[in-house]
Amino acid sequence: MKIVRSDREIGSVDVAIMLDTSPDNVNYMARKGILPGYKVSKFWRFNKQKIARWIREHQPVEA
Repeated sequence: MKIVRSDREIGSVDVAIMLDTSPDNVNYMARKGILPGYKVSKFWRFNKQKIARWIREHQPVEA
């Protein structure tokens, strides 16, 4: 069985780069339900568009 990665599916390292944090922190946030993600075997996977939306929604608002 071959696993095909789509351009929309990214891993913890990619999300960590987007959030400027560590992959361990990304995995923790996914486990706690803070970030939208899902597990494939032992790896967390994320939809790139959902993560981009999450980042936009959680940016601090400047007065």
